[in-house]
Amino acid sequence: LISLGVHPIITFFMGHGRMSLESLAVLPVINSLVFIFRSFGLSYQEVGIAMMGEKFKNYNHLKTFAIGGGITSALLLIIIAFSPLSHFWFGTISGLNLDLTKFSALPLQIIAIMPGLTFFISFQRSIMVYSRNTSPITLATFIEVTSVVLILLFTITVFDIVGAVAATSALVLGRLAANFYLHFPYRRLIRRSL
Repeated sequence: LISLGVHPIITFFMGHGRMSLESLAVLPVINSLVFIFRSFGLSYQEVGIAMMGEKFKNYNHLKTFAIGGGITSALLLIIIAFSPLSHFWFGTISGLNLDLTKFSALPLQIIAIMPGLTFFISFQRSIMVYSRNTSPITLATFIEVTSVVLILLFTITVFDIVGAVAATSALVLGRLAANFYLHFPYRRLIRRSL
């Protein structure tokens, strides 16, 4: 529920930001492309929980796969974001006009690492759930959403950054904050368990 509430907040801030119409037009298209690569990481939490085995028997294999999957999914999206493939996606497949296609480039480049961060947070969460220590997950989600809101507040109202750039920056920085917070309880659990 906490994380679902962030999307209307992002829309609200983008509507009050610079180039709001363009931002509101392209962000759903950017998110749909990013979601294709994030979906593998989103499903990895359940894989980690189901495949961990007794006493973290498969931890090293699952960790290796999470790192490889995160790097691969982020790299694939980075290649698209920093190459003419992004123009093909936005212009030809998504049907955006040339101006919106060009406008989408920077926000996509900013959010291109999100599939990797999604893999990593899903793996961290799987360790928490497997260990039956889920309160850090709730706090990490709260930190992520709060970070997104504060970053949007400052980037839109104080620095007057373009809405789509502010939104993608806030999403990435919020996820990094959640990953960083979860790292500490994750490490404590692993040290005790292995």
